[in-house]
Amino acid sequence: MQGYLIIDGKNAICKIRELETKKDISLEVARLSFIQILQDFLAQKSIFEKIYLVFDSREKELGARRHSYGCVEVLFATADRDADSVIVDILRNAKSSDKIKVASDDNFVRNHAKVFGRDILSIKELQNIIMLKKKVDRRRIKEKHLESAKVRRINEELERYWGLK
Repeated sequence: MQGYLIIDGKNAICKIRELETKKDISLEVARLSFIQILQDFLAQKSIFEKIYLVFDSREKELGARRHSYGCVEVLFATADRDADSVIVDILRNAKSSDKIKVASDDNFVRNHAKVFGRDILSIKELQNIIMLKKKVDRRRIKEKHLESAKVRRINEELERYWGLK
């Protein structure tokens, strides 16, 4: 059974280097980059059915605003609540059978996730999962020593192929 991932958005943006640098341009650029990273991740790995990315907002309207980007739902808490409270509400209202992971380094969020019996990821663990970094097995890379005549033939063939000769 696939599950859901709830991410403390601002917490993640401030701790994932690729997003932190975009935040210097604007928080919106960082958010959109994060959404794109999550969409790319979901396109390649079907670990989660849906990802909820939760941010704070200064909007005056009541409740949380929601924007959908495919399987990535972006929730903006409003001025009367913060993102942490929205995450806790999601956890509180979820069925006990729902498989939910929470990604945050915020103690308030992590402690509530524990209380509701949910799995917790640190932002570093989240980054390792979503950035799709390929680990290089250095043991597989073996250096080949070629004879100078073979190197010369390869170079000549490449020069002909590239039209240099």
